[in-house]
Amino acid sequence: MSDITVTGPTADVIEITTPGLPGPPGQPGPQGAGGVQGPTGPSGPSGPSGPAGPPGGFTIAGTGPDTSYLPAAPTPGQEGMVWLIGTTSYVVYWWNGTAWQTLNMSAGPQGPSGPAGPTGAAGSQGVVGPTGAQGPVGPTGPAGTTPSTPTWQALTLLSPWVAITNSKIEYMLDAWGRVQLRGEVYYPGGNPSDMTVIADCPTNTTPTQTVTVPAIEDVIPARVYRVDVDIDGKIYLRFPAGNSTGQLFLDSVSWMTQ
Repeated sequence: MSDITVTGPTADVIEITTPGLPGPPGQPGPQGAGGVQGPTGPSGPSGPSGPAGPPGGFTIAGTGPDTSYLPAAPTPGQEGMVWLIGTTSYVVYWWNGTAWQTLNMSAGPQGPSGPAGPTGAAGSQGVVGPTGAQGPVGPTGPAGTTPSTPTWQALTLLSPWVAITNSKIEYMLDAWGRVQLRGEVYYPGGNPSDMTVIADCPTNTTPTQTVTVPAIEDVIPARVYRVDVDIDGKIYLRFPAGNSTGQLFLDSVSWMTQ
């Protein structure tokens, strides 16, 4: 408590004044401006080294069927390498600085497929492999058929062409598609014109392309004329002389149907 103050307004009056109780605290004043940052203190001492972690991408130092093949400690230069222990499957061991420890090789979930890479360049030609063993003999095929013997058949002439007396106008088609004519014809009155049709090709004997063959006139002196066997199926006399007798041997006329 504060000291009591004694005052006297007059000679015969004494006033005693005592201090009042403390008033309520006032409102906080505004925050003052920040002070200037002090200087950086000195660095503290380094902490102890933590234990060595397992290797990430690793290099294999050796393998063995069991842990007895592990060295007591890695030789200089093999720090951080791993050893594979097992026969058909392997356990990975690594040196943590004081002892051997197995490395957890459990796989994470499979990631999504990446985009297809570009097509690589063609490789060089490989060496020819050895000749394989001869395969078994295949079954015997069916017996072939013997082609029928071709025969001469009558050829029908177109008017006005006729056969020489006692001459047969015939054709023969063999198994290979070859057609042969024989016989002697003549043109009554002589002088056949160009593109005069001698006969139609028999059934199945039309050539696949026009064939030009010679025919000899039966006169003295003999003349050679051109005969066309056309893809339209007709046999034409071409470019006869103006005084032709039209008397021709057909024995030299032949063609292929294939």
